Amino acid sequence: MRGFELRIAWRHLLASHGQTELTVGAVAVGVLLVVFLSSLINGLQSGLVEDVVGSIPHVSVEAATPDAKPLWQVDGRSGAITALEKITTRSKRIGQWDRIRSAILGIRGVKSVAPAVEGDGFITRGAKTVGARIIGIIPAEQMKVVSLANRIVEGDFGQVDQQNAAIGVKMANDLGARVGNRLRITSNRGVTQTFRVAAIFDLGVEQANESSAYIGLQSAQAMFGIGKDVTTLNIRAARIYDAKPIADQVRGITPLSVTSWMESNEAFLDTLRMQNVAAGIIQAMTLLASAFGVASMMIVFVVQKSRDIGILKSMGATRAQIRRVFVLEGLGVGLGGALIGSGVGTGLCYLAKSLTIPGQVFGGKQATIVPMQFDMTYVAIASAVAIAMGLASSIVPAHRAAKLDCVEAIRRG
Repeated sequence: MRGFELRIAWRHLLASHGQTELTVGAVAVGVLLVVFLSSLINGLQSGLVEDVVGSIPHVSVEAATPDAKPLWQVDGRSGAITALEKITTRSKRIGQWDRIRSAILGIRGVKSVAPAVEGDGFITRGAKTVGARIIGIIPAEQMKVVSLANRIVEGDFGQVDQQNAAIGVKMANDLGARVGNRLRITSNRGVTQTFRVAAIFDLGVEQANESSAYIGLQSAQAMFGIGKDVTTLNIRAARIYDAKPIADQVRGITPLSVTSWMESNEAFLDTLRMQNVAAGIIQAMTLLASAFGVASMMIVFVVQKSRDIGILKSMGATRAQIRRVFVLEGLGVGLGGALIGSGVGTGLCYLAKSLTIPGQVFGGKQATIVPMQFDMTYVAIASAVAIAMGLASSIVPAHRAAKLDCVEAIRRG
């Protein structure tokens, strides 16, 4: 008898094609908005996170700075205390870093770990001199923890070594330097070395573009006089939002100072959370409005088809069969809206992704007019909600139709 209910439901939907099309359209718009808004919000957030976090490691491990101590505690002298010993950056180093690096790589969720030597200095070209943050790295390792592949404006970052350096685009403009030019880099220890510009990068952060300079790890170790030690271990997580749990685990295996990007950018994360809440409210209200539309149409169907319901009951149709007829109608509306809305929403997402803005970059990629990151998960969720909404919205009208008295329904229509 299930074929009987399905045929009746299909005839009702076709007979009321004006109302059916409007209701299916309302559900489709709800699904379309969920798919489009989800892709838009995700694309916007992914781009913002990449711009903020792409140029920095997910977790940084540095030598802890000891607290200042009175002279008598340092020298073992007694008497009047007139000064505190100043802690300099020279003493901040990580010894036996290979062993620490191996231990960190054993933590679940850690993708790569790159050693670095960081310190202050200045860079000179001709008569121009600028302050700089000098960073000694192993290029292949550094590119695993920082998104540099899409941020190189000119040259080859992989060539950075003991004679070649990479500088930010703002620093290059200030010095009038281009790839192939020579620079003199001087550390705060007074050690000077000449480097050729091998690459110019744009990290999307003005301060980094203005002051950062990458050189080979061994050159930095020599310029800052720290032997074979390093000052920083940079960590890349397999999933960006696992940075804080990974930082907590690293703290459990080493007394070094550990900082994750999530701890350093809490205000930024709060903004992302508020965006998600706002988007969720908008999507929920849209689907709720669609649900009310389906429920209203089903109630109108009950009123319009009350004579038909009475005739069906007089011919032997049971309450359960009448109830199933209207539930199937609600299911049909939800299914139709889900198919149309998901199809149109997917098409709009791919269309938006194809409209690029020449010469502009967002999130380390070619910028589009509307930042989109499409995921079939959004389509599956929106479609499932729409179908469930159609079913749920038909329950009350179906129950009402099943309770109609056949004599009264035929008499009054």
